[in-house]
Amino acid sequence: MSTPTLHKTETVIPTSTVATTKKSRMRSAKGQKESKFRTGWRRLAPKKEGGRFSLVVWAGLFRAVALVADCLLAFITAVVVIPLLGAWLHEQSGASQGALTAAGTIAMWLMPLLFLAALLAAGEIVLMRAMWRWATRTIAKIRDIQGDATRTNDQSRASRRRSK
Repeated sequence: MSTPTLHKTETVIPTSTVATTKKSRMRSAKGQKESKFRTGWRRLAPKKEGGRFSLVVWAGLFRAVALVADCLLAFITAVVVIPLLGAWLHEQSGASQGALTAAGTIAMWLMPLLFLAALLAAGEIVLMRAMWRWATRTIAKIRDIQGDATRTNDQSRASRRRSK
């Protein structure tokens, strides 16, 4: 190819530094992209309009979920886990064969059972507190989302008043 033909087939795409700068400013101003979890909550409770759940309903729902889970956890531990653990320790310690004295039964079976039950109770308390904190964080997120929606509605009403 000749040189003039080569120049004719080339296309030069001008890059606009202004557009690139605006895009980078918009990204830095927005920060990180919102999570799917937060946008999902926006769809569920975006505004304070009729037909939407109020914050009190959401708070009651999440607190009820945490309390039911706590009760189930405590009940299953008390009725299933502790007795099975006690039976296993009773069999492993030799107390089931009648070879241990009363002091041996306490030392080899009862005290380990009480220790493991205390460890389970401490672990359950930690788990229950974590569930309660999760409910608190979720309620706060919903409150923030409803507050954002209310603020944008108030701002749009104010701008409509000014435009009239």
